Amino acid sequence: MAASINALLKLSIIASLLIGSCGVAYYYAIYLPRRDVQLDEERAQEKARIAAEKRVRQERLAAEQKESERRQAVAKAGAETRYQTCVKSATASHDTSWADECKHLAEKAKADHEECLAKSKLSRGYCDAAYRNRDGSPNCTLPQKVATDLDGDLNTARNRCQRERKAALQ
Repeated sequence: MAASINALLKLSIIASLLIGSCGVAYYYAIYLPRRDVQLDEERAQEKARIAAEKRVRQERLAAEQKESERRQAVAKAGAETRYQTCVKSATASHDTSWADECKHLAEKAKADHEECLAKSKLSRGYCDAAYRNRDGSPNCTLPQKVATDLDGDLNTARNRCQRERKAALQ
């Protein structure tokens, strides 16, 4: 009986070693490779997800930058249009003031000439010399002070237009 117990014991040890080695073999031959494949797939999916998020973020930033550049271009074009309109308005105002001043001085010279002839009983030659006819056209020559004042007003208006354009572009 000791021999059969001994044989049974040897068989049970061999069976337990076989079962244990089957477990170890299963772990190393089947479980670990599957787990490694699954982990590799998860890592690949995570990398793909991160790459997709990065690409979406870059596309969004590029779209935002393009939109910002478009808005800046529109703002710049608008500022430039307003600047050109402002300068044209200032120039038109200057030209109108210049023409009005020319007309006013011509009318005043004519009125003074007529008053000289009517009231003072002076000779026509004296009145003609003292109160010469002035050019009443919009391109007349104005006295230095009047011309300087009008040109100064034009430069001030142009500078204001320039400041407004710079402020709009900032």
